Amino acid sequence: MSTHRNRQDRIRSWLEEAAVDAIMVSSPPNVRYLSGFSGEGHLVLTAEAGAICSDSRFQIEAEQADGLSVAISPNGHLEAAAEFLHSEEAGKLAFEEHVVTYSQFKKLEEAFGTDSLEPVSGVVEEQRAVKDADEISAIRKAAEVVDTALTELLSELEPGPTEKEIAIKLDHRILVSGADAIAFPTIAASGPSAACPHAQPTDRQLTAGDMLKIDVGCRLEGYCSDITRTIFLGEPSEKFSEIYNVVLDAQQTALERVAPDVTCAQLDKIAREVVQGAGLGEYFTHGLGHGVGLEVHEAPRVSARSDQVLAAGMVITVEPGIYIEGWGGVRIEDLVVVTEGGCEILSNTPKMQY
Repeated sequence: MSTHRNRQDRIRSWLEEAAVDAIMVSSPPNVRYLSGFSGEGHLVLTAEAGAICSDSRFQIEAEQADGLSVAISPNGHLEAAAEFLHSEEAGKLAFEEHVVTYSQFKKLEEAFGTDSLEPVSGVVEEQRAVKDADEISAIRKAAEVVDTALTELLSELEPGPTEKEIAIKLDHRILVSGADAIAFPTIAASGPSAACPHAQPTDRQLTAGDMLKIDVGCRLEGYCSDITRTIFLGEPSEKFSEIYNVVLDAQQTALERVAPDVTCAQLDKIAREVVQGAGLGEYFTHGLGHGVGLEVHEAPRVSARSDQVLAAGMVITVEPGIYIEGWGGVRIEDLVVVTEGGCEILSNTPKMQY
């Protein structure tokens, strides 16, 4: 049985456990995960059947989805789903409450009645959190493409280019090296703008004595990579070296503790205690990391508020950071696979030593 059919059958097992007749999957990454279909539309599954519900623009692609029929309607994807489900005499319908819009919900109410609708979330995402060997291979390749481009760019970097020019040059190198797309808008933040964790590149020129934070990833075979490196152009200041080494120590301490059965909250705490011990805890303003796969941010969430537990096959980032308004910021991020004995680090762009 194919990978996609196995995934569909796991969702069918969930249908029985949840006592619903069908589920409508609307999140594009979830649809792709279950079927390989990456066009527009919904995927519906019952205990015995399933279909990609779309329109004529995507019919050829939908027909290639493994283990599923195709439902096409000129009245839209939702109408196609409703028609298919009525033909299967589905009663109780689960739908992804975090994806379906209010207007779509009203149409579902008209088609099935309020009492027949069951809002759910996380059903497919929980499956996606643990990757199989093919998924890990795709993520590893995506990480390798970015590593090569980023390592080359950092080795050539000199004063003069703007943040925008740096980001564009890096993106170009990644794309011509075989990536399908950039996974998210590349961050190139220099000087004081590095204090913003998700700063957008500007026309600010890089000068000697600047710190530069680069956060970049690509998409390959549908799967994402994610890495951050922070460097100093020239002789680093004492303050930069101090903060950089605190972040590096926090990251290394956490990496050494990545393993199955460690809770995401525990891992966040391990890194955060290092930063707090240096008296800089108030400047570590985000969670330690997140899952990466078909989306650059997905389960598990590695933060103090997470109740998730690491398992072998999960792919996560470990990315402590310190951000001081008016000065700048340092983040160091690696992408890792949780293994039975710890973790495999997929990010191989060198980390600077200061």
